Amino acid sequence: MAEVSKPKTSPKAVKFLFGGLAGMGATVFVQPLDLVKNRMQLSGQGGKAREYKTSFHALASILKNEGLGGIYTGSEMPSNVEIKARVSNATRLAERASQLSQSEGTVIRQQDTFFNCRTGRLKLRNLMDGSGQLIFYERPDCDGPKVSNYSLSTTQDPEGLRTVLADSLGVKGEVRKERRLFLVGQTRVHLDSVEGLGHYMELEVVLREDQRPEEGEAIARSLMKELGVGDDSLVTGAYVDLLLEGQG
Repeated sequence: MAEVSKPKTSPKAVKFLFGGLAGMGATVFVQPLDLVKNRMQLSGQGGKAREYKTSFHALASILKNEGLGGIYTGSEMPSNVEIKARVSNATRLAERASQLSQSEGTVIRQQDTFFNCRTGRLKLRNLMDGSGQLIFYERPDCDGPKVSNYSLSTTQDPEGLRTVLADSLGVKGEVRKERRLFLVGQTRVHLDSVEGLGHYMELEVVLREDQRPEEGEAIARSLMKELGVGDDSLVTGAYVDLLLEGQG
């Protein structure tokens, strides 16, 4: 009777070696790809010209300007320091923002759909031009400057994506607004007319990778004074939270 051969198994040392090589491969190849993806997402935000034309252009620019080590750093979620405040005189605030930015600003219509999620906030921003952005962000609900960590992905089918997310997660609420965007240094100044709420201002200080949150908070505080926004006007939470509170 023929003997049945037992299947050969790899020694534990070999398995350990392969596991280590897999982890090294993830670090060597995947991390740079994530960094390029994040840089491409941020390129051109806030109405600025796109810094990178393609993923290969982004990778080449990082290697040229930051060296080989640059592709293994800075792959964390990008961060903003944000402030939201009620606006009593939108015309006066727009004039001050126009003077500081030396521009008339850019008017953008947006429809944000928020979906149920266990942590943070997940919203789909319909830019009303056939494109959209899926944004996940985490930030504390407090007045004054606060750090917001976020990740973003663009879409050319916001309506289709909304249907899928609504069916799978459920809709928490919707926000419709007309936004006037001004760029003051590294800060995006938003003058928003929010349907059902009124006029609000948002400051988003876009932190560089080498900046601490405290630096962004100082910039936000200084810009608040220049715009004539007092602490008594500050609000907590997101627009969707304010709308839901009003319905409660």
